[in-house]
Amino acid sequence: MRNADPILMRADSEDLMLELVMENFALQRPDVIPILTGPTASGKSSLAIRWCLAEGRELISADSMQIYRGFDIGTAKASLEEQKLVPHHLIDIKNADEQYSVAQFVEDVTCILQKGQAEDRRFLICGGTGLYISALYEGLKFSDPAPSKELRQSINRKITERGLAESYALLAALDPEAAEQIAPENRRRIARFFEKLELTGKTLSELNAESRMQKTAFDFRVYQLNWEERQDLYDRINLRAEQMYDAGLIAETEALIKQYPSYASAPAFRGIGYREALQYLAGELTEAEARTNTATASRRYAKRQLTWFRPKNYVNRLLYISHK
Repeated sequence: MRNADPILMRADSEDLMLELVMENFALQRPDVIPILTGPTASGKSSLAIRWCLAEGRELISADSMQIYRGFDIGTAKASLEEQKLVPHHLIDIKNADEQYSVAQFVEDVTCILQKGQAEDRRFLICGGTGLYISALYEGLKFSDPAPSKELRQSINRKITERGLAESYALLAALDPEAAEQIAPENRRRIARFFEKLELTGKTLSELNAESRMQKTAFDFRVYQLNWEERQDLYDRINLRAEQMYDAGLIAETEALIKQYPSYASAPAFRGIGYREALQYLAGELTEAEARTNTATASRRYAKRQLTWFRPKNYVNRLLYISHK
């Protein structure tokens, strides 16, 4: 389903926002599936759970970190009580050292929806991983050739020689759109960008543009939740970072590295919060510095999440209004 005229709704409470978004979605065809996204700490998970409870829906996570077992505090994963209230899908499906691709996400969601709809079950997709949601809505097909060991070694050697900052600057010059979505410190994704470029001769944005199909398997309506004042969102992010450490993020990370001796190469440990906790445990940061760096990285991530959806004309905007 393509939204000719995306809507904008404002509310000063979660109760009112839930009422508004459900009223709007009720105008859609019965087979349309809602997607709720938004930057980290925007409040989308709480709103999604209430929506699911109100309409008897099951929640499909579109979060690239919540797939990992044991990574609970730093990913703000739904509590066991919330999971009992609302069935959750695509959380706790991978070990920390396992890879998970966008193509696999699309395949998994498609399987869940096909099976569920045949059984008259209803779903809501919720998460902040923009590439996952774009792939679902836009129907991206992925041709993802695997690089050889020699190519990977060559690319990593070039990044080391050039330096990570200069490598990221080169990426940004070649593909400004991709640079908006890749953190400057994310060596793995920077390396993957250059691997694809070497394999195909095309940038990531060019490959994505070529991959769009004419029709998607399902019809979706996408809502993005945010705060009207950016500082309100940043205040929530800062508070969440403090709450994560207070809830035991460092202890959780310490337990996880004992479980995964090769944690340095495991993708899950690159997540925001966990990498800072690792730096604390290695004596590279004080706890206060780890807390501050986690909040800073989360704010930067939120900015990238918002940038990702800004040009998408199918996104309906939901804005919380602060009483400050």
